[in-house]
Amino acid sequence: MTTSSRSNAPARGTFAWPWIGLTLAVVVLLCLFPPFRVVSRQPALSAAPTGGAAFDPVAFVARFWSEQLQPAAGRAAALAPILAELRRDPAAAVQQHARSADLGGTAYFFSRGSGRVTAVEKSQVVVAVDGAEGGTIAIRTGPIFGNAVRDGCGLLEVNRVPGLAEFNAVSAELNRLVEERVLPPLRHAAKVGGRITFAGCAAAPDGPGAGALLAFIPVQAEATP
Repeated sequence: MTTSSRSNAPARGTFAWPWIGLTLAVVVLLCLFPPFRVVSRQPALSAAPTGGAAFDPVAFVARFWSEQLQPAAGRAAALAPILAELRRDPAAAVQQHARSADLGGTAYFFSRGSGRVTAVEKSQVVVAVDGAEGGTIAIRTGPIFGNAVRDGCGLLEVNRVPGLAEFNAVSAELNRLVEERVLPPLRHAAKVGGRITFAGCAAAPDGPGAGALLAFIPVQAEATP
């Protein structure tokens, strides 16, 4: 008797399930433990800027002080005419002689002058300026804060340094140099009745008032008896 081939052949799909399971297992293993990995040939991006050493405010200001600020102080505008204009028309004097680091910000005078010391106080020396018709100014003798030197000299812009934090570090370092190089001999030598020659930066006043017309942070100062 002939046996039907249909009855002896295994049902279709009997061996399919094991192979499907094995294939899935292999795929999972390849995903978890790939036999190779793709490596980009482009350099990794860095959050820190490249192309040089980090900005050094001490070195930057030391060079700026000697190569730019000190020569510029010798060429600064004469103070006596500015004081005369301030007493006559403060707004016009500020517009003509002062400078501001940003629109609407504090305006500063950068000027030089000489005069007679009329008072030596705890944190300033008061000076009657030569040729200013009785106009007096104050010279700060410490401590020094703010951005008067950085912004008032008109020689520095924020785009010369990496960013605003570095620009503020420049201001702090300039103040430190004033405190270390300019103020000690000034405090030692300034006496009432003595003479003083100086150059520096001063914020423009809000309006006319009694006492000193301007308060200077000196970048140069020489006092004699």
